[in-house]
Amino acid sequence: MNKKVIMVSSVAALLLSSTALFAHEKAVEGEIALEGTAVDGLVGAGGNAVVTGLGECLQLGGYSEDNTNAGCEGSDGEPEPEPEPEPEVAATPEPEPAPPEEIVKIATLGGQALFDTDSDTLNGEGEQALADLLVDLEQYQEISVMYVTGHTDSRGSEDYNQGLSERRAATVAAYLEAAYPDVNVTSQGMGESVPVETNSTPEGRQANRRVEVQVTAKSVTQN
Repeated sequence: MNKKVIMVSSVAALLLSSTALFAHEKAVEGEIALEGTAVDGLVGAGGNAVVTGLGECLQLGGYSEDNTNAGCEGSDGEPEPEPEPEPEVAATPEPEPAPPEEIVKIATLGGQALFDTDSDTLNGEGEQALADLLVDLEQYQEISVMYVTGHTDSRGSEDYNQGLSERRAATVAAYLEAAYPDVNVTSQGMGESVPVETNSTPEGRQANRRVEVQVTAKSVTQN
């Protein structure tokens, strides 16, 4: 229940033993009751605020909202504590987008189509095969690395095959460097050590004689 507040003079006489309270020569009807703890500016009796039977709180002239009494503000007990402020929740930053994965293309060129037997010089078919490869690579944007690897079959000595594979890889790498002068082009020979088919058949040996070109780029043009 909200209790009305009425003002009385600081010299008002408070009569706790009677059922009437006089302030400025005006009687306040109803019984006198004590409620809540009296504070500065409230009429006090034994440390309590004076409330009439009509639910009216009596205050002195020096009363202000800063020194009110819980029983005179609609509360039957102690004033409710102010709610604690909710903790500020730090905004979660949006994750940065992951960089796109690099695109890797591996082109396998048949060694027989590039070079004559025991040769590391491109023949006519080999030059055409590399020209077709350059056309295919036009769809790849921001090419950063080209890696050329030469392979042979198992005929001949291991040392000879190793050297032949290195020379053939270097020939293809030089062709690509001329077309892509700003791209890092490297080459190596693996000789007969990494076959993809058996060396027991002509078809298998032909598959093993090859040059592989691995291209790393950042994007590809969508047709």
